[in-house]
Amino acid sequence: MGKTIGKIFIGFLALVMLVGGVLYLKDPLFWKRYYLIATGNGVLPQSGWAGSEYMVAGDAQQLFDVVNEGEGSIPAEALAQVSEYAAERRSTSLLIWHKGKLRFREHYQGLDENSLIVGKSMAKMVASLVVSRAIKDGFIAGLDEPASTYITEWQGTEKATISIRNLLHMAAGFEKYYTLDMSPFSNFTRSYISGYSDDVIINDYEVVAEPGTKYDYSQAVSDLIAIIIKRATGQPYGQYLSESLIKPIHAQGGEVMLNRPQGVAHSGCCLLLPSESWLRMGILLLNGGEIDGQSLFSENWMEDYLEPSPANPAMGLHIWLGKPYFPKRSWAQVGAATGFGVIHSEPYLADDLFMFDGSGNQVMYIIPSMDLVILRTGGFSRAPGKEWDNSYIPNTIIRSILEQ
Repeated sequence: MGKTIGKIFIGFLALVMLVGGVLYLKDPLFWKRYYLIATGNGVLPQSGWAGSEYMVAGDAQQLFDVVNEGEGSIPAEALAQVSEYAAERRSTSLLIWHKGKLRFREHYQGLDENSLIVGKSMAKMVASLVVSRAIKDGFIAGLDEPASTYITEWQGTEKATISIRNLLHMAAGFEKYYTLDMSPFSNFTRSYISGYSDDVIINDYEVVAEPGTKYDYSQAVSDLIAIIIKRATGQPYGQYLSESLIKPIHAQGGEVMLNRPQGVAHSGCCLLLPSESWLRMGILLLNGGEIDGQSLFSENWMEDYLEPSPANPAMGLHIWLGKPYFPKRSWAQVGAATGFGVIHSEPYLADDLFMFDGSGNQVMYIIPSMDLVILRTGGFSRAPGKEWDNSYIPNTIIRSILEQ
């Protein structure tokens, strides 16, 4: 009897090892990354993408000089206040552009103007600009073109009517993305760290609502942009990002992470650029898409870009709008804040403010009426009395300008 039980146990153990070996060999990158998350307090370190980087070439002719004197200068007291505020809240950089000049630049925690900064979900805002460039270049017909033109796997399915606009409004109609289900078999986990995340987000997410009607903040939806760009242009996402946006604005280059070597970029996260490169995108938007006497954006892009989504009045085309006001705004839910909400102690003092916003309270405020762009990068600040307030820095600067 004992020998029989022993044989059964050995057979079961062998089966488990065989299944485990098959799963590992099918997607070794996934299991390596999953191990790093499991042993790293739920966070994938940058080393988890090692070997999957795609270099994004830049064309930085010269970095901006800091000039805070003469017309448009910002009171030194206000700059000192916001710098102290940023330094105390785990910031890595703070840059302020006003009336055509860089008025303030500070880096913290040992970083400098050449350090690559992971923009987290600010990459989503960049993906939207890349779509605009693809429309202007004629690779994509327009915002209302079905995404299935490029994601041909959706043709003839219930996903066939999902438009480019639906994706950029975070209203594809997919099942909820942020389930926070960290099991190795969940869509949430696999769509982020699988070496074949493109297969997951194309095939495994189910449609649960009519496209355009339900907001759901989704990394998977944003990552679809890289797939569409690659198929529409015939170029890797990082290459087209470089040629269509980074080089034309004379920014420094960086890296974008791929799901696997020679695979597909994560366009919803994982873009690393120096601080001034992020700032230059804000300046481009401040100027309505114009640089060097020409427009980089497709016709009427800015109007569509900043038009509130029917599914979420605080979201444009993968861009956050400053209104409506919520004391604690959630990226994951319309209206009522969740535990992931960002504090806003008061409404923004400029009605036309819009912003890049990413995990860790990484944020870039663009305010056309004030000719002002403010960039803050860094990590979450949750220490008692040092919580991040998204309205503090822009409102402090705006008040100081108006009170001069």
